[in-house]
Amino acid sequence: MAKEKKEEIKQPEIKFHVPPDLEYVYRDIFNVYAGVGDVTIEFGNHHKAMPEHASISNRIVMSTTNAYVLMQTLQGALQKAQAALQHNLSQQKE
Repeated sequence: MAKEKKEEIKQPEIKFHVPPDLEYVYRDIFNVYAGVGDVTIEFGNHHKAMPEHASISNRIVMSTTNAYVLMQTLQGALQKAQAALQHNLSQQKE
């Protein structure tokens, strides 16, 4: 019976559209604020001329549930990237 409920909750697959002129930005600093119902992530850059200063350029607010999904997805992607890197390094040594 638990399997039936799990199938009922299944979300439809989302297809993402990525425009060809999508802007890519580099950020080297971030802050995270977790509240009761949402999480705020701020991204910015250190100042090259003033090392003890940084500017926040983007702020993203998401639900706590989506923040957990982001965390799990990012962790999985980083683990796959690390495994691929280790595989490539071991092949280079041979």
